[in-house]
Amino acid sequence: MTMSQNTIKIYQAPLQGATDFDFRKALAESFGGIDKYFIPYLSYGKGREIKKSQLREVFPENNGSLPVVPQVLFSDQAELFDLVTILIDYGYKEINLNLGCPYPMATNKGRGAAWLEKPEALNEILQQLYSKSFPVKFSVKMRTGMTNDQDAQAIFAILNQFPLEELIFHPRTASQMYDGKANPQLFAEAISQVNHPFVYNGDILSVADLQNLKTILPDQNSWMIGRGLLINPALAAQLKGEIFEPKALRKKMKEFHDQLLEAYSARLIGSGHILMKMNQFWSYFSQSFENPHKAMKLVKKSSNLLKYNAAVVEIFRSF
Repeated sequence: MTMSQNTIKIYQAPLQGATDFDFRKALAESFGGIDKYFIPYLSYGKGREIKKSQLREVFPENNGSLPVVPQVLFSDQAELFDLVTILIDYGYKEINLNLGCPYPMATNKGRGAAWLEKPEALNEILQQLYSKSFPVKFSVKMRTGMTNDQDAQAIFAILNQFPLEELIFHPRTASQMYDGKANPQLFAEAISQVNHPFVYNGDILSVADLQNLKTILPDQNSWMIGRGLLINPALAAQLKGEIFEPKALRKKMKEFHDQLLEAYSARLIGSGHILMKMNQFWSYFSQSFENPHKAMKLVKKSSNLLKYNAAVVEIFRSF
């Protein structure tokens, strides 16, 4: 194991609906390798209500002793201060500000990546935030811009004025969503412009992906991984140098799946609900098998839990 593998930091990215507390717990217990788990964003819905499903994610009892960081999605000062206060009341010591969510349902309301086009407003809200002396550290997760990948320049200049814990940078525009490729060159160019600990996020799906990134970013040691861990939950451990013999890895993957299914079965009401959740899980997880299309087809065809369990046995045996 090289020195860089010893010092490497891996963060689990927040993906709404996918990386929930049951997933985080199963990931930690089955494979580990994660230095921080970022909780999908807390935000206001209609009538300034927070969805119960979002609040459940930040309940301390649902996160045990895991090193978790909650994230907030906000459109104005009132929303930001309220959400921060709620999280401080739950005992959190670090909160991540979402300036990267690319989905129109967020950006149309001035949330997420929409902030990347409002540097003056962002400056104002951060001035207010830091003037309150909240007993908590703040970090930021952002993209390069809404449609222009140069929007980030003005944002970096503003963020540099504040004592952020770290800055997580996903080098894609919001308009790209998750299409095309993240552009590590933009990250490389930004290193000299950013005064904070800097974390790379985007398209790390394998050990080879990280090795390729290291050729462009040789001194980079902090990485955030989203879809890569949903596809292959062993990825963080592998990136830190752990070697899994194929048969043993397959067995651990099955145990991981079973723990997740058991957790969802205990929490969700009705087989339809459980199957929907597992379908979503398999839309990523199937890609770790030799024939993802066939695996996904078997899962989708399962009309009840009995058929689903048989399909899973078949997938692990044949694919």
